[in-house]
Amino acid sequence: MFISRTSTGLDLGSQSIKLVQIQGRKGKARIKTFGQITTPYGLIENGYVTDPDAVGQELGKLLNKLKLRGAKTVSALSGQQVYTRLLTLPAMKLDDMRHAALYQASSFLPISIDDVTTDIYPVRYFEDDEGEKCEIFFVAARKAQAENLIRTCQVAGLKLERVEIESLALHTLYHEQLSGDKVKGVLNIGAQRSYLAIFQQDTLVFVRSIGFGCAAFYQYMRESGAEDGKLEELNCQDSGCERLMRDIVNELSRSLEYFRLQSKGRELSEIVLCGGGARVGDIEGYLSREVGLSVQVGDFTSQIQLPDSITAKEKSDLLYDYPVALGLAMRGVK
Repeated sequence: MFISRTSTGLDLGSQSIKLVQIQGRKGKARIKTFGQITTPYGLIENGYVTDPDAVGQELGKLLNKLKLRGAKTVSALSGQQVYTRLLTLPAMKLDDMRHAALYQASSFLPISIDDVTTDIYPVRYFEDDEGEKCEIFFVAARKAQAENLIRTCQVAGLKLERVEIESLALHTLYHEQLSGDKVKGVLNIGAQRSYLAIFQQDTLVFVRSIGFGCAAFYQYMRESGAEDGKLEELNCQDSGCERLMRDIVNELSRSLEYFRLQSKGRELSEIVLCGGGARVGDIEGYLSREVGLSVQVGDFTSQIQLPDSITAKEKSDLLYDYPVALGLAMRGVK
């Protein structure tokens, strides 16, 4: 249950930087304020802030506008420099498993373990012929990426309290859709990149980056002479749009097959869709037909109350563009 407090979520995207503050009270959250700015060109690449001072200064302008200077904030590390792996270790104390996982990770991480920050999430305990074991989800990110995020918030004037990974924030936001005994996933189609996160019994067990973003749809519209068009106006059956949809389907199918191999036959039952790419007309229906799974656009309105006086565009932005920021803010009030 929520305690009565406020929390701010910060989503540093390659195309836009989004901030949202929510207040949790008596099991229900409501949005207090939100806003976004265009990401300074070239300063956030694949989740990595290349110039934290410059990004922090621009972010500070948004803080002033929203009156959020000094706000307690939760943000996330993202991109291909965040490494994940499902590992099996002998059952032991959590701190000992962290050390054991880091030692094992030295064999597959593409960078030195001295250059990463890590964490683990126990998935399940079981017993085999060798004794009691624990399956864990291992996460590692470059220390420099975490340090630059911290510096960005310091320059901007935010009090960074927690650093998460995006997929856990989305699980918090879409908990009602993702909970239960079945294996379920979230497909986040962002501006330049996408990823599939899979959960089993509320535990993250798989994350895979997909080299596709909704920027490809905007490029298609510019080439088609509809530069001012909206993604909602696209038709997945149009030849040019369907070509792009095939790219998503192929990448998604490869991810699902990789999950089946890694998880020893566990099958995904449904996918929750979010991100700017979820705006494309009938994308959920198209993906459902092509991959043979139920695909539904994410809906968090049963958990979070939208502001009373917002425009239709602002509501659409919150539903499609702010899920990561909202999920991060939710992590701060639970």
